[in-house]
Amino acid sequence: FAGGDAYTQLLSSELNSVYIPLPTKLHEQYVAKALSSEKHVLLEKPVATSSTSYQQMLEAASQSGKFLMDGTMFVHHPRTKSFAKTIPNP
Repeated sequence: FAGGDAYTQLLSSELNSVYIPLPTKLHEQYVAKALSSEKHVLLEKPVATSSTSYQQMLEAASQSGKFLMDGTMFVHHPRTKSFAKTIPNP
């Protein structure tokens, strides 16, 4: 996908999900477009500029029946558990 309408091309493709690594202030706009195009969304953190904005995105995802996930995969990575074991627990 290329050019000024690359995102529109992406949303009209057969892909079922998109990753949005854009600056936080653009998230709400691009999430809305993706969800209205029936795409699941993986959103880079921080996910929103306010809790209200995030709540609106979550509601839109719920209404569209699509997933909205943040990019905090490191929490779920096995390396995190290994690392946490090395930290003394007072």
